[in-house]
Amino acid sequence: MILASRAFRSAGLIFMALSLPLYLLLNRISIVNVGIIYVGTALANVSVTIAIGMLGDRIGYKYSLVFGEIPALLASGILAFTRSVPLIVIATVISGSAGAPGGMRGSFSVGITPYLARIWQEPSIRIERMAQITFVASIASIGGSLLLYLHGFITRIYGDLGAFEILYHVAFILILLSFVSLTMIRRDRRQKKTTKFLRKETMKFSARVIITNVINGSAIGFSMALISAWFEIRYGVSASKIGLVFTISYITTAIGSLLASRIHISRERAVYFGSLTRILQGILLIAMAASPIFIMGSTIYIVRTVVAGFGTPIRNVVNIQGIKDEDLGTASSIQGAPSRIMQSTSGIAGYLMDYYPPLPVEIGGLIQIVGGFVYFKLLRRY
Repeated sequence: MILASRAFRSAGLIFMALSLPLYLLLNRISIVNVGIIYVGTALANVSVTIAIGMLGDRIGYKYSLVFGEIPALLASGILAFTRSVPLIVIATVISGSAGAPGGMRGSFSVGITPYLARIWQEPSIRIERMAQITFVASIASIGGSLLLYLHGFITRIYGDLGAFEILYHVAFILILLSFVSLTMIRRDRRQKKTTKFLRKETMKFSARVIITNVINGSAIGFSMALISAWFEIRYGVSASKIGLVFTISYITTAIGSLLASRIHISRERAVYFGSLTRILQGILLIAMAASPIFIMGSTIYIVRTVVAGFGTPIRNVVNIQGIKDEDLGTASSIQGAPSRIMQSTSGIAGYLMDYYPPLPVEIGGLIQIVGGFVYFKLLRRY
């Protein structure tokens, strides 16, 4: 059922992540204000994530997963049943759609990493299981991007806004199915909590991960949070063409994740691969920003998703290997919070995109390259 949930979640959440910047622009909200709205989205996501993560340490991570699905369910419901611009903005803020709309997005939610870690103790098996979930989520993400691709056809009958409203009904049903699936997964064994917050060893390790996440989060905010809008503004292409690019990218993301699940990676080599793939992602972002035509920029983006699909499940396992079992939920939430806060650089990205579209992606690429080197330096001894 966990795989079913990740599949439904991916299709619904990916459509929301791809379409919301375009939907806000269609409702005559400027790209500058879209960026500001996504600052609110990033900050709202942080408080929910930390609270649910701490709750999971005490009552079990199954419940973290269930409760963590509620914001996206509410947001998709609002988008499906109203055209009120203030309510659309509220739905965007609570949707949790800040950050990169990559193929792995739907695989991760509050509690998923500690839930898997509690069931599988061996790091190599954790990488394999996480990669399998990422693979399924990436394949299912194709459904979300195809929904965006269908927008161009539905528009001919119902208009731009009507087409989005119909498709948000589909997203709502998909998120609802994910929520129901999570209520039926096996409950994880509860670990006795000996501290109110985190053990000293966990805090020391998490501080290193947080530093790397601060850097990478700011890179994502600059380069990826508004990426669907960036393709439209940079190249003047339709929503359907953008949807097609992301459809292909989710296939290639799945290929990268499949490779990660098939290769046995030792604990020592995991940090090296995690660092190298992040550096390569940054280099490819800079190349994409410099691309003068849509076919070139989109091709580089697709290549980048192979690298991301391979590296992300490896880094997710590295990021919990220094955490005590009783701290898994709180620590993974605390580690992720700075990344989500720093994704509020999407507000700056909106201004820069309005001034010179390639600039925010170039800045994001440079920051991600730096982040890759910092990741290796801080975590290679763990």
